[in-house]
Amino acid sequence: MAVNTADPCQVVDTLVAVQFEILKRINKKFSALRSLASLLEQLGDVEELIPNIGRLIPVVRIDLAFYENMVAQCPFLNLPPVTSGDLNQLQAMVTGAYANMINRLLRHPWNRMGQLQDQLDDFLGQIQGDVNSAMTQTNDFLRCLQTVCAAGKAVAGQLNAMNDATIAGEITKFAENFAADGGRVMTEGMVTKNKQLNDTILALEALGGDVGMDYADAKAALGP
Repeated sequence: MAVNTADPCQVVDTLVAVQFEILKRINKKFSALRSLASLLEQLGDVEELIPNIGRLIPVVRIDLAFYENMVAQCPFLNLPPVTSGDLNQLQAMVTGAYANMINRLLRHPWNRMGQLQDQLDDFLGQIQGDVNSAMTQTNDFLRCLQTVCAAGKAVAGQLNAMNDATIAGEITKFAENFAADGGRVMTEGMVTKNKQLNDTILALEALGGDVGMDYADAKAALGP
């Protein structure tokens, strides 16, 4: 019998085993990424790396007095002691220190936390060809599976061996993750911490931005 693709429940009855397996994969992927994000949230603090960014001076303003003050007040920059009064040399060392701090921030767990959403989006993009592309965007798939659960009727393939509670549990997870949470891996608290990290990076870039290509070259020389 031909499947009436205009009736989403007929589509589900025909493809339910495949779609339900992918539903489980999506839920599992989301759960894994959310758990990893939660772990990364606990690892480190931006202020541990840069406890007093307000003491930092734009590179273009660095002179001997400012440099010596930063050596004393900002040990986290690991600036070497003054060996000469050459202004270009002092500014170059501060430029390198700022660029090094940016690279450390880019490797910070909170930055990695912010990249997990892209992983989930990539994963969803990879599986869209396997199922109806609207599965994660409409309520039809959920509504039809809920009908299956409520009716308790036998369905095709792998679902014959599953009880209604198992099916309903996956549906609930999917609804919570992608309907209520909009597929967001990070909680509001994680988003705030990720923003704090990126704001710090922008602040460091602004402190070195006035020297133009010299600063960009210094960043590039430090590598990824």
